[in-house]
Amino acid sequence: MRELTKKIKTALKEEKCDLVLKNATFLNVFTQKLETGHIGIYKDSIIGIGDYEGEVEIDCSNNYVVPGFIDAHVHIESSMVIPEKYSTIALKNGVTTVIADPHEIANVQGVKGIEFMLENSRNTLLDIFYMLPSCVPATPFEDNGYTLEHKELKSFINNPRILGLGEVMDVSAVLSRNEEMLEKILLAKGKNIDGHCPNVNGISLNGYLCAGITTDHECSTVEDALEKVKNGMYVIIREGSAAKNLTTIIKAVNNENYNRFLFCTDDRHLEDLMEEGSVNNCVRLAIREGVDPIKAFTMASFNAAQCYGLKNLGAIAPGYKADLVLLENLKRVNITKVIKNGKDIDSVKYKKSSSFKVKNSIDMDFVSEENFNVSLEGKKINVIKCKPQSLETKKVVREIKSNDGVISGLKGKDILKLGVFERHKKTGKYSLGFVEGLGLRNCSIAQSIAHDSHNIIVLGDNDKDMSIAVNSLITMGGGIALVSEEKLIAHLSLPIGGIMTFQDPKIVSESVKRLNRIARSFGIKPEFDPFTTLSFLALPVIPELKLTARGLFDYSKFQFIDLEINS
Repeated sequence: MRELTKKIKTALKEEKCDLVLKNATFLNVFTQKLETGHIGIYKDSIIGIGDYEGEVEIDCSNNYVVPGFIDAHVHIESSMVIPEKYSTIALKNGVTTVIADPHEIANVQGVKGIEFMLENSRNTLLDIFYMLPSCVPATPFEDNGYTLEHKELKSFINNPRILGLGEVMDVSAVLSRNEEMLEKILLAKGKNIDGHCPNVNGISLNGYLCAGITTDHECSTVEDALEKVKNGMYVIIREGSAAKNLTTIIKAVNNENYNRFLFCTDDRHLEDLMEEGSVNNCVRLAIREGVDPIKAFTMASFNAAQCYGLKNLGAIAPGYKADLVLLENLKRVNITKVIKNGKDIDSVKYKKSSSFKVKNSIDMDFVSEENFNVSLEGKKINVIKCKPQSLETKKVVREIKSNDGVISGLKGKDILKLGVFERHKKTGKYSLGFVEGLGLRNCSIAQSIAHDSHNIIVLGDNDKDMSIAVNSLITMGGGIALVSEEKLIAHLSLPIGGIMTFQDPKIVSESVKRLNRIARSFGIKPEFDPFTTLSFLALPVIPELKLTARGLFDYSKFQFIDLEINS
């Protein structure tokens, strides 16, 4: 009661504010206008707009003030750093709240992975909320480290930092009324349930939405986005490292429906966060594409807060949390200062979270060059064709060259061999396929980041190099390895589940940039992020053709298909 009394007294000007932003031109998300005034702040809350005085005052005559940005869907693990390290980078980009789905670490470490993410983010200045992973594994026919059932998730559901159920990728499980999936959905009743439903429409979409799913971040066309909005969904516009959907989907936004759109980064590498930005980059691109700046900033803050029931976030008004971004230029989104919980983020000392015991998450035998032989009798095979700046692929048919029944090459340019090896339970499972369009030559790339099961995925044009790259990962306990001419030429160790590291973000960023430069020097095309693109070639819940440890998976048929075409 004492705190509430003090807050009201401060709002009534009976006591000084802790902080006042003087002469602020600020965004009012309720009126959809820019207004001017002095923003009074007491502790972590805005107490009003008026003629306030403060213990500390900042002249904002040359700034615009907008609500702190909210990343509506993010996998922190994709930054390759732990939450407490990630938080410092997000805040510098004006992101004051994120809604994270820890299904990457959960696929490797199960319940312990979720516990680690919650614990490691407990003391961060950034507000990190979580959605419980709904599909671990993504489908029943994947080979990941753990299977999370509703019984395991139940212990987390009442945690105040758990907002609901994460992206429901297994659309088939929902529509077929799979009992375990329905139990997870019922567990989240009264909370949020995120969707993941590319190319799902019509009657199928009706059935999917009847489960209480409210969002989708997998729209790839304007028509898809508009249908989802028309049916009551929030569409989360994504601008990640490999999947860059914003410039396409933003065309669906208009003055009547803008309140149903949010922004997210989903899977974004650290170097992109540090150099291009996070949600601030989404806003900048949206404005460049013709969206009214006021609406773009509203989408980046208030809309996300409304979608996820964060009632005191996303606006500049009495009673709302003082999460604010000061901008020099509204259209270019030049950030001059970020205020989180009423404090300048540069003045806050960060607390370190508890340590995490790391154990080797690679449990598989070393491989040999012979593991990469592909023997076929036919003349044609199914090949994965990559799409620039997209997680989606195309299924194409190509003719093969063979030598005594073993594939020695394919008739066509820019076709590489792809392998996925199970690495969690020493099952010995692996499969081989072919991928077109990436441009890599005389180099092999292997990594233990392969969504969502995070088995080892390897790409290359030389069987010997591919085997050395895989074995290098086994030796280092996970990460990324580049091999050329039978030599390990670059690597990044990721000891936490094979997907994250404790290292400082600047060090990790420089390491990834170096790996990027090397990969591009061996031909990777500029329209592809080499490591993010590779990581998604193993995810069967995104169209059209992917490779898992069990073989080629055709999303349109939702079943495995043969590599060889028998005609």
